[in-house]
Amino acid sequence: MKILAIETSCDDTCAAVLENTKIISNIISSQTDLYKEWGGVVPNIAKTAHQERIDLVIKKALKPLEIPLSFGHPPLTKGGLNSIDIIAVTQGPGLAVALGVGIAKAKELALKYNKKLVAVNHIEGHIMSAFFDHEIKFPALCLTASGGHTKIILINKIGDYKIVGETLDDASGEALDKAAKMMGLGYPGGPIIERLAKGGNEKILELPKVLRDNKILDFSFSGIKTSFYYKIKDLPKSEIAKNIKDYAACFQNSVFEQLCRKFKLAIEKYQPKMLMASGGVMCNLELRKRLRKMAKDLKLEIVMPYKKELNTDNAAMIGLVAYYKAMRGEYVTDIDGLDRDARMKL
Repeated sequence: MKILAIETSCDDTCAAVLENTKIISNIISSQTDLYKEWGGVVPNIAKTAHQERIDLVIKKALKPLEIPLSFGHPPLTKGGLNSIDIIAVTQGPGLAVALGVGIAKAKELALKYNKKLVAVNHIEGHIMSAFFDHEIKFPALCLTASGGHTKIILINKIGDYKIVGETLDDASGEALDKAAKMMGLGYPGGPIIERLAKGGNEKILELPKVLRDNKILDFSFSGIKTSFYYKIKDLPKSEIAKNIKDYAACFQNSVFEQLCRKFKLAIEKYQPKMLMASGGVMCNLELRKRLRKMAKDLKLEIVMPYKKELNTDNAAMIGLVAYYKAMRGEYVTDIDGLDRDARMKL
């Protein structure tokens, strides 16, 4: 089974081709540079960028399937979309105007080439991104964290999920981006804070330990962010610049402390056979280190996507979800009627 997957939930235009669960191609066109002066994603810019890039990204993803038939210029080929069995697309959650671009293209191709269509939940994609090259033991517990979401999910089997903890306000990656903006750093802030935090004094500021109740598995990052803002807002820029590494380390540590603390509480409550972690925030090497240590201390195996591009938004993860949905016969029955769902639930 060959699958063409399309992902446009936010600010990356993505397409991938999978043969069953094997990645043939995984193309990501990042829009990050477009938002540096704005400090965050601008919806109308995102929509336009997706529209301008999606055809080229799909063409690049399909390239490995093309078989030359002649030495003409350009050569005649077969393969490409004709050899695709299923088209998959992210339906939600995400930025509505961005989701709409991917869905419109997927519907267009499915109808034109008479292909089956599978609609995929973006969060399930992040969960499944840790399945590549890993054998998962169930029940498993997954921490998935990015700029758009932060959740702890109990996985009883593929397709059977229960959210046992989630953010009550900002996502963890969003909080890191906002803290970076307060310090006058660039966008996206998470990777910049990670670089600066190395060797910094994470105890330079006293930030609150949020949601101390051990019965609460949800997250909250707005209190950390607000406390951080009031502690640095009146400082001269020279003072912030002088201590920038320490401030970065301090804020990052507070976010990661909560992620690990709540994940550990969930582990103790649900007693999973295996741990998983995914999402853009998992690109951070310090967080990965902390999670691996915690798993080792608890005598549990933890798996994470083996490549950075499988942690961030990508279409390969959407294609993998689609493979399992196709095996269960879960196709879109009304292609014309398929619509985006910006608040789609898992």
